[in-house]
Amino acid sequence: MSQINNTEKKRIGKILMIFETKFIWVGLMQIIGFFVQGCTGFGCTVIAAAVTNGLLGTTEGVPYGTLITLPFMYFLGIKAFKDVSWKDLAKIICLCMPGILVGNYLFHAVSPDVAKICIGAMVTFIALMNIYKHIIKPLVLKKEVEEEVDTPFRTALRYGCLVLGGIVHGAFNIGGPLITVYTIAAVKEKEKFRNTMNMVWVILNTWNAFSQFRNGVITPHLLSALAVGVPMAAVGFFLGMAFLKKINRENIPSSCILRITLRRRKICSSQVLLSVFII
Repeated sequence: MSQINNTEKKRIGKILMIFETKFIWVGLMQIIGFFVQGCTGFGCTVIAAAVTNGLLGTTEGVPYGTLITLPFMYFLGIKAFKDVSWKDLAKIICLCMPGILVGNYLFHAVSPDVAKICIGAMVTFIALMNIYKHIIKPLVLKKEVEEEVDTPFRTALRYGCLVLGGIVHGAFNIGGPLITVYTIAAVKEKEKFRNTMNMVWVILNTWNAFSQFRNGVITPHLLSALAVGVPMAAVGFFLGMAFLKKINRENIPSSCILRITLRRRKICSSQVLLSVFII
């Protein structure tokens, strides 16, 4: 009986005191990701996805990316509750939710190896897309971007990105770049854009967390990794929020590449920040 008790004590001790060096490496990546999140309202999971899923594996890496966002999303959601485009938020959620349900199913249906390949492919695609859009096209090819005329095709494309973004977010928690295809076009004010995107994550990530908890993927090992990662993410998040307050598009020197990109692309500086960090 004494031997059983000792075995139980050791098992409980392992559950309560799990620590691995890789938790620190994953946490350091959260500082970078959440710095961008604090500035833009999205991007932390995409930026950290390769390191997080590479070190923790997709079975724990995906729910890690979901759970670590929640405290910060709730904080910002309460703080900026009034400055949200509720009409656009309703459209985003209605079109994303069917995809989220499909994505939740795919997360449990596909093997971890296939999931890693899918996440790697998505992150690579997003990086290449941003390299072309924000560096090669305006600075290498010297192409001026004309004012886009809204057409039924472009509208349908943006709505399609919401559905596809829901699938990717439900499966791998990195649907942000697809979802923002709609939000960037619909919400023009920088602060309102950021706050609306934050409310998107409050709703979608809360659902993902519930789904992951229900399916038993939240383990003591995962919670230990989060105990290390959340304080490090907080450093990046609040630094990002402080940096956002200091961003002033008019005060950036005209010789700066960021300023050239802003002027030619007519996009807000926070969106450029995301592109730079994804690259």
